Amino acid sequence: MTAAERLVNAFTMPGGRARPTLREVASAAGVSVATCSYVLSGRSDRVRQLPQDTQDKVREAARRLGYAGNTAARVLRRQRTELIALVYAPPVGPWVDRLTMQCEDVAVAHGYSVIGLPIRHPERAEHSLRVITQGYVDGAIFAPGLADGLDLDRLARSTRAVVAFSEHLEPGPADVVRNHIRAAVGEAVAHLLQTGHRRIGYLSHNDLTAASRSRDLYLGYRDAHEHAGVPVDPALARPGATSREEALVGARALLDAADPPTALISESDRGALATLQVARERGLAVPDDFAVIGVGNTQEAVVSFPALTSVGMAQFDFTEIVEILFARIDEPDRPPRVLDLPWVLERRASA
Repeated sequence: MTAAERLVNAFTMPGGRARPTLREVASAAGVSVATCSYVLSGRSDRVRQLPQDTQDKVREAARRLGYAGNTAARVLRRQRTELIALVYAPPVGPWVDRLTMQCEDVAVAHGYSVIGLPIRHPERAEHSLRVITQGYVDGAIFAPGLADGLDLDRLARSTRAVVAFSEHLEPGPADVVRNHIRAAVGEAVAHLLQTGHRRIGYLSHNDLTAASRSRDLYLGYRDAHEHAGVPVDPALARPGATSREEALVGARALLDAADPPTALISESDRGALATLQVARERGLAVPDDFAVIGVGNTQEAVVSFPALTSVGMAQFDFTEIVEILFARIDEPDRPPRVLDLPWVLERRASA
């Protein structure tokens, strides 16, 4: 059964009773069918012209009768579900929050809604991704760190459009966004090395051998050391970028070591901001005694004290990426695209 056929079942209520029609709601509210349609469509350009008491009567009649809208008919007519999915790995931070907000803004402009698909454990991804593989959405955006381990060919066959953040995937079943994160982190570490630091701590999201995104970030860290002829000390790399609590533990362990680092880079701004707190706890002046760099270039980095040096997108704006998804929803056969949005190093007071 297709998603459209499943939605046809929405025409009937439990027990086989027919769902109320728009005409029945209009009659119960004492308004025309057109007025009822304007109110229940949610079109603000139409609804705002109607008296508030009229709107209230229509919505109350719809609630009382159990009217749910003719979604199934619209899906069958347009062959669209009018839903897109945002696939991400919890816990979310400012980066995914911003992407979610702009997905919603662009989706509303296209008459769509957004659903979130959190994938906390990759081994359970298949269960969550049934929303895509069973055709419940017209498109999906995969946040960084998720797409490389998935069968995007199969996912793309089940929906109209896929956009994936990835440093490694070739365009084809999906449009691909590249941020060139390895080079950006390498530039950040090179900046620290050029300013005299030889022991640079590193907070990762997880096991550096497990996730491709963390591996790319760490390779940038190693690239800069190798280019400068400075050995990498494995003892300076610890998990801790995923949450503030983990970052506090990791940063304290590094700074309390017998031979502590003089600088640190975190795979998230969240981890870097927690490290600034630990530096203050230890009485270290930033950046004179201890330099800190984050990843993400979030608004938190700009307003922190001291302002956090960070690598990330030059503008914290994902609108173009979301519009690419809708362009492919409208034209599934358009040529695949790679969108290059290289991360940059924003130098601020912390390093």
